[in-house]
Amino acid sequence: MMKMIVIAFTIIFTVILFGSNHSASAATPNELTTKIWITATDSKGNEKTIAQEEVDPNGQFDRTSNLINNIQPINTHEYSNFVEHYSIVNKTGNNLHIEPILELPWAFDTIQGIPTLVNDSSRHITITSPTESPFTLAYSYSDNANQYTSVYKQSEKLSDIACVGPVDDVNSPLSYQSFANNASLQLDVPLKVAKNTDWPDEETHQALTIDQLYVREEGKTNPGISLVLLPIRTMEAHDFNSANLNTLKDEDQYKGLTHLYKSDGSETNIHDAAVKIEPTNVWNQYQVTYTYDGVSKSVIATIGDKSYIDAKDFTVGYGSDWNSQKFNGITSLKDTNGNSIKPSDSNVSISITDSKNNSVQSIDTNNAGAVYTVTYKANGATKVVHVTVGQRGYTPSNNGGNSSNNSNNNGGNSGNNAWNPSTPSNPNGTGLPNYAAVKGSAVFANKRVYMYRHADFKKSERIATYPKSKRANNAMFVVLDYARSANGALRYKVRDVNHHSKTDGKIGYITANPKYVVNVYYKTMPKNGKITVINKKGIHAYKHANLTGRVKTFKKGTHITVKSFVKHNLTTRYKLSNGTYITANKKLVIQGTY
Repeated sequence: MMKMIVIAFTIIFTVILFGSNHSASAATPNELTTKIWITATDSKGNEKTIAQEEVDPNGQFDRTSNLINNIQPINTHEYSNFVEHYSIVNKTGNNLHIEPILELPWAFDTIQGIPTLVNDSSRHITITSPTESPFTLAYSYSDNANQYTSVYKQSEKLSDIACVGPVDDVNSPLSYQSFANNASLQLDVPLKVAKNTDWPDEETHQALTIDQLYVREEGKTNPGISLVLLPIRTMEAHDFNSANLNTLKDEDQYKGLTHLYKSDGSETNIHDAAVKIEPTNVWNQYQVTYTYDGVSKSVIATIGDKSYIDAKDFTVGYGSDWNSQKFNGITSLKDTNGNSIKPSDSNVSISITDSKNNSVQSIDTNNAGAVYTVTYKANGATKVVHVTVGQRGYTPSNNGGNSSNNSNNNGGNSGNNAWNPSTPSNPNGTGLPNYAAVKGSAVFANKRVYMYRHADFKKSERIATYPKSKRANNAMFVVLDYARSANGALRYKVRDVNHHSKTDGKIGYITANPKYVVNVYYKTMPKNGKITVINKKGIHAYKHANLTGRVKTFKKGTHITVKSFVKHNLTTRYKLSNGTYITANKKLVIQGTY
């Protein structure tokens, strides 16, 4: 019996969503066992099944619950070599005649019509069917979806594949093929991520692949099944430019990373990714590698020149000669070719401002306790440090040479490896208070705060206003540096990282007062050893401290007992008694039970 099958995507979509009289009733067992599954290759070269859906031969398939609840994420950065598999097994005890059709993954948005996973024509489609009654493949393409052809085109527009009886030529009618009891059929279709993919998310549309199985025998129908996929990626990164090596290693190190995503597809802070900067064979290009959740992506950063300067805060002795120690803060200096050079008046310029932001020619070493801001400039590279004048009778341990270590942790580069800045061992030095956040770490405002152009806060110099909001929506920043106001109040130089706000990316100064600004991550254990999940999407437990290897999900409101906490880069994790790790992000969890 021959017939022409005319299938429009919108018709299929309606049938899948709302049901059809063509399928068996809810009380009728499935006559055939059908299955759709996706395999892919992980970073270690292992092939894995990463999503699947099948009909239970002893019960009716529930289409509605499948479409709404059974969304299966596929990480297109973590895996490669995607293949969709479709199989049918006849266990009915009867010989049948069938006409199965597989619709490849498409977005729910039928008007937009943009596929997410498409046919990879660089690899071959294969079919395994009974030798006594082999099946023939017929193809339908999105630009002419109402017609099938026996001619295979190497095209990403392939939308449907029918497994049928003999097909003679282009636009040939489709026919049923005999399918004996205990016979099996399997179709394997290689897939890839479509170019210019409009990435779906759970709130809009997912990728949908559908089985349409027709059976000629009366009463031997089988409901079509569908597999709902959520193609996700770990990060979006791109090449970028930076002025010099200083800006690349400081405020621009995350410039090439625009978005970062968790394993469930939700967006997270880009600063959760690890960054590695390496030189290339091209003098002004560096490879910047971002790593998160086991996925790494490298981009190229191009700098204007290789000039570089690094420096730290330091203290000068009371009444000492400033001119002989003005370069003591410099720890590294390179020329435009990247060669190390010794700092001198000929290659480094110095500008100085006092606590009132007035420009001065030199530091007054007779002004005990005064803090000056010193800016070093060399070949376009800039580094700002703070110099403190010691009290009477105080001799700094680093006096007389910039190669020695400063025993006073003043919050410069030498202090960045500390878990938290601490009070300096010498009471006459000027260090950061214990509550101060480490450079590069994230902080958020728990009250209304303002961002200013300079460390001396003036209403006329406000850049942005951050009103008090719910904990999960508090404004977040990354600490770039420290500064002090004219009266000595500590300020954070920060970058705004509120990615869905118009202020995203702004750089300025905010208060460091712990009553207004706190670390995003807990750095202490809860008093009762318990925390409560406050994130509306819940949190996950992982095998590793870098939050890879997800093993469990905790819903909002869950009380979790924690055993200890560990540090990971500039963040913390709570460790559970079973050895798994969860986030210590204050926007996701709260200490205590609520």
